[in-house]
Amino acid sequence: MHQFRVHMNATALSDPAPPTMSPNPLAILAVLTFLLLSPAATAQTAVELTSIVSTTNGVRLGWTDPGPGQVFTIQVRDSLVTGAWKNATTRYRWPWPFRHWADAPRSLPAARFYRVIAQAGVVPDRGRLLTTALKGQWDASFQNSVYANWGIAGFARAKFGIISRSFTYETVDPYGLPIIASALLILPMGTNGPLPLVSVQHGTTARKSDAPSQPNSGDRWASVLGSYGYAVVVPDYLGLGNSPGYQAYLHAKSEGTCVVDALRAGRALCASNHVSLNGQLFLTGFSQGGHVTLAAHRELETVHADEFTVTASAPCAGTYDLGGVTLEGLLATRSNPIRYPIAMVVAAYLPIYRLGDTLEELLAEPYRRTLPPLLDGAHDEGQIEAALPADPFAILRPDFQTDFRTNTNNPLRQAFLDNSTLSWTPKAPTKLIHCRGDSIAVFSNAEVAHQSFTDRGACCVSVVDPGEPARLGHEECFNPSLREVLTWFESLR
Repeated sequence: MHQFRVHMNATALSDPAPPTMSPNPLAILAVLTFLLLSPAATAQTAVELTSIVSTTNGVRLGWTDPGPGQVFTIQVRDSLVTGAWKNATTRYRWPWPFRHWADAPRSLPAARFYRVIAQAGVVPDRGRLLTTALKGQWDASFQNSVYANWGIAGFARAKFGIISRSFTYETVDPYGLPIIASALLILPMGTNGPLPLVSVQHGTTARKSDAPSQPNSGDRWASVLGSYGYAVVVPDYLGLGNSPGYQAYLHAKSEGTCVVDALRAGRALCASNHVSLNGQLFLTGFSQGGHVTLAAHRELETVHADEFTVTASAPCAGTYDLGGVTLEGLLATRSNPIRYPIAMVVAAYLPIYRLGDTLEELLAEPYRRTLPPLLDGAHDEGQIEAALPADPFAILRPDFQTDFRTNTNNPLRQAFLDNSTLSWTPKAPTKLIHCRGDSIAVFSNAEVAHQSFTDRGACCVSVVDPGEPARLGHEECFNPSLREVLTWFESLR
């Protein structure tokens, strides 16, 4: 239960006259003190807003520390006379673990009241299956007609029809707090005996509704592998599908935990549908999915080896050396073929690495006004791309951009480095599938990863260009990569 009292300049809450509104559009009219009473506590702990600072970047709030294990939600209202308290609009989500928060200027009315609510953090029940729904089912003949349209009929021919289900499950966000995520499960129909399990990691998508589990979406690789007799899990990732808040784009740790918990929930869903698994676990994904695959492989082998054994891992066309050859290649040119991933990375890393209070303060004009609304999960990659300059880093505030380009200790550069996926030793056979002509996720990513892993003593890591002898680009490498993955996984069953 929360109790509160209001402090205002010259007006008490019981005063029937409304408080005087300041003409300052960033005026703050209330400081609210809350008393937090835990069910197990014998005394109340004060939680008080202690600082409210108005700047050109918005309004920054700070509050006292009520003790360990607390998480916080900011609520707002525009009047104490009418309306009700509601959670502050944020690009991220409530609750969160920090004792400060900022309101961006584009969302501020003439006056606003704030209050902070503290609550005890909840231990996540990771991998708990929450909901499931049937998406559809298709016979093998239909699948083969689709494969012809996709241009893969030359190497892929469905052995089974497939049934597709979406599901939600509990996992953890980048702060270790519980969060809901969603995923897709594809199962073959009419198979005999236990099935191998595959986790397929999809490529970049900016819009929540484009995630594989959603009604009008899916995943090509998952459909093919399902029709070959695999049980296939496709995680949507944090912030996509039914997952609330921002997308934790190319954040390797939460990519890994998201996949681990999707596999747990996927196994539970298989069991509830009387589908037995044979203990094999394959991992694969293309583009961002390649990065996620290697992050998940690392998480599975370094943290969950007592629960999962990876049979084989096939990351494809990923940015494994994100803070090295990937970033240096982007910085070496002031014009890049695809720019929207940079905006998505900056938005994702901002709260995780505490680069600032709001995205607006990190961006230059006019992008501080035009870009943030496009990163809300309701806009697609093309809409974001159209709003960006030829040099994707030109969206950054000039002084920050200069430091980012020249200072290797810049916090954003350090965040890129933190999300490279090279500093470990894979145990399972790992095939880095990558086309040499890739100018988006450059081929050097595979070479550097291979060298790093072999230097650390990995026994079974190789690099394969599925497009040789042609030098295929990123998109052109998609179908040849699937062919390589399918052939390799089938040889290991």
